[in-house]
Amino acid sequence: MQLLILSSLLFALLVCVILGANNASACVGTRAGIMSVEYLVLATVGGLGVVLGAVIEGGKLSNAIYGGVLAGPNDRATAVLLLATLIVMLVATVLNLPLSLTQAMVGAALPIGFLLEIGVNWRFSALVAVSWIATPLIAAAFSIAIYHVTKLASRRVGSVFLRARMYATITLGGSFYTGYALGANGVGLIDGILESTIGALPLFSVFLSVAAVVGIYLFGYGVASTVSERILALAGAAALAAQLGGALTVHLFTQLGVPVSIIQATIGGIAGIGQAKDIAIMNRRMVLRIVLGWVVAPLTGLALAWLLLTLT
Repeated sequence: MQLLILSSLLFALLVCVILGANNASACVGTRAGIMSVEYLVLATVGGLGVVLGAVIEGGKLSNAIYGGVLAGPNDRATAVLLLATLIVMLVATVLNLPLSLTQAMVGAALPIGFLLEIGVNWRFSALVAVSWIATPLIAAAFSIAIYHVTKLASRRVGSVFLRARMYATITLGGSFYTGYALGANGVGLIDGILESTIGALPLFSVFLSVAAVVGIYLFGYGVASTVSERILALAGAAALAAQLGGALTVHLFTQLGVPVSIIQATIGGIAGIGQAKDIAIMNRRMVLRIVLGWVVAPLTGLALAWLLLTLT
């Protein structure tokens, strides 16, 4: 039993590292041609947001898995759930493919509920599944609205220098807010699983969020380049709108206690801006690959959890 708990703690830290690496693009923005210096600055600001989001609002996701998707906690279930999620997210990150932690985790939870006879809450699971469809659509709508407001505001700033300062300030604020949403919803989801299984651990949400920040710093550049350059190159008001629209969507679902993907929301925002600006050069092949990943993620998580439970 002690080994399962220690394994769960280790898996949780590693999942947060991979979460940060895979979802780094949301925190550093969607601006074309991310340079290394700019990446470090935005990652630092976004990382601070991750820590504060996890500490301040992470508790709102404490019942999303246990008490939400699954009826109750179980030591073995926690270890298998985190390990299956870790494997799915790790493979996606190695492939520079942005993926939803929520989808991989919920997919893994379903066979666990059956095989360990914990019980699956189908009503809440259906709500989460609907949120996967709604998230990019809502983010697209928010991003389009923010884009038009930002463009209107920028036109009233006559000086090109002041306009550049305005975009720089909003970019930093957007990185912080996006990191905050990621910490509250993503890190908070993982922390809630551990609290349900082990009990409240002092400052452990800080350790988990710091692990996510380490992932952003060390391993996030590849996925960030995929989102910022290989889908649709955005700059200025368009990039800011896509980022803020995604963060606002995730923060909204956090208030409802529903786990959603910051990267899914951000890509929904990018697609929305592409439609609003009538841009025809979007890399549709890359978008299709990412959307296919969103379908494969829960199925792979399900298969891995089933296999791990069968073998152990």
